[in-house]
Amino acid sequence: MEKYFIYFSLTGNGDNLAEQLKEKGYKPIKVEMVKKPKKVGFFTILKYGGMAMSKKREKINELKIDLHDDDLVIVGSPIWNDRLSTPICTVLDQLKLNKETTRFILYPAGKTTNKSKVQLQKLGFTLEPLVVPYPLKYIEETKELIKDL
Repeated sequence: MEKYFIYFSLTGNGDNLAEQLKEKGYKPIKVEMVKKPKKVGFFTILKYGGMAMSKKREKINELKIDLHDDDLVIVGSPIWNDRLSTPICTVLDQLKLNKETTRFILYPAGKTTNKSKVQLQKLGFTLEPLVVPYPLKYIEETKELIKDL
């Protein structure tokens, strides 16, 4: 049995979580977009928030992972316009994840994750996602939130 953290990070929040989960024995697998933005600013956020809202998918580099039924998988996604990030939506389309055992960590920049939780329910995932606001900014609080994973 392996433990994986499959995540996307544009601003470093997911990378911070990956480092913390690596200390707990999870193998981090970072999702990379084929066409990365040169910098993250207002218009980048607006663009990707709009894509998330319209349920578009982002082209990603091939994931090199061979999942087994007994593997523990956590998927990490920033929240864009109260929805899962488009690269993570692409991952969910491509990988065959166990919908009863796959956990999600959502890292919003805002306070709301209501639509992203509904999105996960509609996709059939049954476990309540863990919400970790600003992991890069609130490192100690993040450690406390993920201590039982």
